[in-house]
Order: sequence, then structure tokens, then C-alpha cells
Amino acid sequence: MANSTLTTPDSRPLRIALIGAGRHAQHHARAILRCPGVQLVAVADPSDAAQAAMRDIVPGIGCFKTPEELFASERLNVVHIITPPASHAPLARMAIKAGCHIYVEKPFTESVEDAQQILDEASAKGLRVCAGHQLLYEPPTRVLTQYLPSIGRVVHVESYFSFRTVRHAPGGRKVLRADHQLLDILPHPVYLLLQVLEQAGEGRTELLSLEVSQAGTVHALVRRGGVTGTLIVTLEGRPVESYLRVVGKNGSLFADYVRSTTQRAIGPGSSGIDKLFAPYRQAWQLLIGTTSAMANRFLKSQRSYPGLAELFTAFYESARTGGPSPLSPESLLETVRICERVAKALKVGEAKALADAAPKPVESRGVLVTGGTGFLGKEIVRTLLSRGRPVRVVARREPSPWERIAGAEYVVADVATGAAAQLFKGVDTVIHAAAETAGGWPEHQRNSLDATEQMVRGADAAGITHFVHVSSLAVLAQGNGRPIGDDHPLEPDSKGSGPYVWGKLESERLAVQLGKELGLSVKVIRPGALVDYRDFDPPGRLGKRLGNIFVAVGSPGDRLGVVDVGFAGRFLGWMTDAWDNVPSPLNLLDPVSPTKQELLDRLRQANPDLTVLWLPRFVLVPLSWLATLAQKILRPGKPAIDIAKVFSVLPYDTSGIAKLAPQVDHASEKR
Repeated sequence: MANSTLTTPDSRPLRIALIGAGRHAQHHARAILRCPGVQLVAVADPSDAAQAAMRDIVPGIGCFKTPEELFASERLNVVHIITPPASHAPLARMAIKAGCHIYVEKPFTESVEDAQQILDEASAKGLRVCAGHQLLYEPPTRVLTQYLPSIGRVVHVESYFSFRTVRHAPGGRKVLRADHQLLDILPHPVYLLLQVLEQAGEGRTELLSLEVSQAGTVHALVRRGGVTGTLIVTLEGRPVESYLRVVGKNGSLFADYVRSTTQRAIGPGSSGIDKLFAPYRQAWQLLIGTTSAMANRFLKSQRSYPGLAELFTAFYESARTGGPSPLSPESLLETVRICERVAKALKVGEAKALADAAPKPVESRGVLVTGGTGFLGKEIVRTLLSRGRPVRVVARREPSPWERIAGAEYVVADVATGAAAQLFKGVDTVIHAAAETAGGWPEHQRNSLDATEQMVRGADAAGITHFVHVSSLAVLAQGNGRPIGDDHPLEPDSKGSGPYVWGKLESERLAVQLGKELGLSVKVIRPGALVDYRDFDPPGRLGKRLGNIFVAVGSPGDRLGVVDVGFAGRFLGWMTDAWDNVPSPLNLLDPVSPTKQELLDRLRQANPDLTVLWLPRFVLVPLSWLATLAQKILRPGKPAIDIAKVFSVLPYDTSGIAKLAPQVDHASEKR
């Protein structure tokens, strides 16, 4: 079917379609529903689950498997492209060929060449082009733009973005590796910087210098005319922040995109009185602005990203009237140009890191490690390599080159769907340390239980002799007051402590049962809560951090069943060469369990201004009863999580691991 073209009369709603129906596309759908004069009529996505989620948001929306089916069946005015970045350019050209205005999620394209071609083709047909630069329409940017003339000639601009990478996605979806996530969010701080430079200076935009660290921090110096700005984007910096700071001859502006506020310091600020009152004025603005922003978000119950509906509305107006797009072609091209330069710098670093981390062949005596890119898995891999064992790491997502451990072989595979024979080539031992750590019951069924079954069956089919199943202390039943030993029974109510414990417990049962059926030697190791004494982060059962306050649950003398991740990795690596010396099951703990007070002392060493509040168990228990009752009322038919049980402290018998620890330490010292 031929598609509608350039503009429509004001009386006719614009017909909108989405290509892509994932989580981000669902934000688009909610935002589109808030825009006047438009109708969201169709979506194209090969996933039935994604289509169903979209129908929940927009009942009656037309669903198609492919963009080709969409364009052949629907008469459209505007198409939103919300797909992986590599597909943006071909899909954009397809939509333009069909006569549609296009909104392309960031990053707009991966190359300037593609961006220029899209803009040229759209211009030739009189079509409007927009990109996912919604921070330009958020309140902080609007306020900053309003007051920008008040601070006089701009002398400095700083755009800063620090963020935490996503390691898990709902439904078992593949997650981008860390450096690709960096490139995915990079356009946001770039276009914010360019927006101010464009308003403040005339001339050509130049990237004067660029430094990209392997750990994921970008430093760039950008100049336009006589104004220079700095760009900093980091995966490492904390706390998570996103801000734009502009300094002029008559003051400064600070736009905070995490709190959705803007602080103004207008005036020279050079007198003693100015210096005295400036902190109070800034603090007042921050308090009022943050309170107002949070109240607005709560009262409006906004379910799409801030600024999205506002940008859509402006774009649709340009499509309807033939006016200019909200984003200029120059800003789109310059944003892509800088992002492309960063991507190339990452590629150069990637090649060097891959060379430095070249794998050793796994031909014999190899160890296959699932979960080898995780907290514990990395320690296991390091130990195995130090012991001269070839290592093959299986991961659901490809690790960044700088996340790899030199000498290990990395294979990307989703073992929940099957463990191919080539995974076990040259391997005699499997350490199955992978498990789901987030999400609900379906995610844990897939990535804990299903993955365990596939690994055990695959190992048996490949003739593997030793299989280590890494479980958790959380699977054990509540004690009767006596120390819990290695042979303590499993928790009878596997769903009572939530999806994670259920997944670990049932996958342990499954591994042991299949091992007996198949005649495969399966040993179960149950680590306690993992901690890293080199870079201490408190275990969950210690309590909860709320800003600069830590709520510790229980009493200072309670002993927690924790294990140092370094020791746990050394133990699991050692046991591959001492198979007959290790009992199964075995609770893997520090030989002497630390008290909660000792763990808090470690936490305070790195956080000297931390305030600790104790929540005694006699207060926690009645609160847990109320929470359980509330869950049963609000979520009837679903398992209720017992909060008191989650934070319960059990005494452990560490005699088993204490006997083996000297052997592990001795073996480590010899190497």
C-alpha cells in the first residue's frame, strides 16, 4: 500500500508507527499517547512477547513481524525507529523511500556518511528528520536556555555523564557489553554540549583532543568559535550524575538531569557578601527544585522518559506544517561525528586489549567456566590460569576486551537453550557458576534451572568427568539453634525467599539428581555472601544503605556467613586438582565468620562519614508480618517474601572449610 507523504491538514491526525517494540519503544508509545493530533497505529517487531506488551499499552494497534510488512499494509506519516544502532541507517532510508518523516533513536547513525545520506534523501523529498535527543526538551535544559543570556559571554562549558552499566535484562534478552553501552548513551552529553556551544559561539565545531580509557572513561575538548567545552563520560565515576555546567562573565548555570533541576548563580559573585550568601542561595535552589521536580514526577505518574513527549510534539508539528525540525541537520551531524570518533578510538583500544588478552588454546585438562565474567567467576578464572589450567569462559554477552583475563578463551553462548559439544572440547572439568541474579520467576527458571540442566546433560554427553555446581548458602533451611553444617537439609519452601533463592535451590537439586541419573560426578559448593575485602561492599544481609545512612539489621555481635571472593576463587580453582579431597556438598565460607560490627568497621574505613542505625530483630519481625500480609492482599496467588527470613542470621559450622583452607593457602603460596 502506498504511504502518506509530507503533511496532513490539521484536522487529520498524523498516523504514527514504531519499528521496534522493546522496552524503549514502549516508552515511545506512552509518550506518543500524550501528544495531541496523532494516532499510533502500528508496530513492527519479530518478538511475539514484545508485540503483546505493546498491545497492552495501545489496545488494537496493528502488529507486524517486519518493516516490509508494515510499509506494505499501513498508510503512515511518521515512523519511529527504535532498534539496535547498526540497523538505524537502512531502516531510516526504507522509511524515507516510503514517504515517511522519521524519528530515529540515538545514536542516530554509526557514521557521518550514513547520517549525511539520510539527511540528503529526506531533504530531497521534503521530509523531516529527528533524533532521540530528548534531554534538550527536559526542564533543566529549558531553564538553562532561558537564563543563558543573563550570564554574559560564555567562557566555559562542561558536559558530564557518569552511569552504571546494565548487566541484566528482563526476559533473558541479550545485554550490550559495557563499551557498547557507553556508545549508546554517549549522544546525550554530546548534543547537550553542542547545543550550548552553538548558542554561545559562531564558527565551525572542532574536536580538539580526545582521550578514551580502556576502563570506559571519555575525555574530549570541543571548540566552536571562541568557546571551548569539555566532555566527560565515564562508566567508573560515582555517584551517577548527568549535568551541564555553563560559566559566563556574569555568572554560571548548572543543569542537573538526575534531579531535574537547574541552579543559577547570576552576577559577578566577587564581593564578600556574594561569597557569603552564595552557598545558601544555591542550597535553597537545590532543595526547592529537587522537591518540586520529584513531586511533579510523582503526581503526574509519568511513565515515559522526561522530555520525550515534548520533543515528539515539536517534531510532529514540524511534520504537520512543513516547518524546520526541532533538531538542525548540523547538530545531528556534529553529534554523530564526535560519537564516531569515540567509537574509532575504542576500536583502537579494543584491538590492543584483545592482543594483550590473547587466549591460550584449550586442548587438554581444560576447565569450562560459566559465569566467568562475574564477580566470583573472574577470580576462578585467574586462579585456574595461575595453576596452569587452560580456561574456556562461556558468557551470555561478549565481554569488553578490557574485561577479559589474559590467557582465557571467551565464547558467547546462551546455555539455557543448549550446550553445544564444541564448548567442551579439550575440557575435563566444568565449573558452573552462572545463575540469574535479577528478574522474576521466568528469568530464574530460564537462566538458572534450564541452564543447569543443559550444562549437566551437555557435560555428560561430552564425557566430562568432573562437574562443579556453584550454589548458595541461601538454599539451606532455617536452623534449630545449632550451627549449620555441610549436610544441613535444604529449605522446604523454595519460593518463600523469592525468585533468586528458588532458582539456586531448585538448580542445585536438579544438578545433583541429573548427576546421579547420568553417572556424572557432580559436587555442590555453596558460597556464603561474597565480599571483597580489597574493595569492600556490604553483603545484603548486613543491612541496607539509604544515602549516607546505613540501616544495619540485627545486632553487632551477629556473625554472618560470608566468604572473601578471592579465597572462594582460589578454593574453586584448587579443587579441580584435588577432586577427591573435597566433600560434597560443602559450605564455602571464611574459616572464621566475621561479626556484623567487624564488617561495618570495614565499611566505615572507606566511608568515614557514614551513619549507622540498627534495626533490631524484635522490630524487624512484626514489620515482616505486616509486609507479608500486604503482599498477600496486593498480590493474591503469588508467593509472599518473608523479609525477616531474608535478613535472618544463621550460625554456621565452618570446620569443613577450615580443614581445607590451609591446603588452599599453601597451594597459592607455592605458585
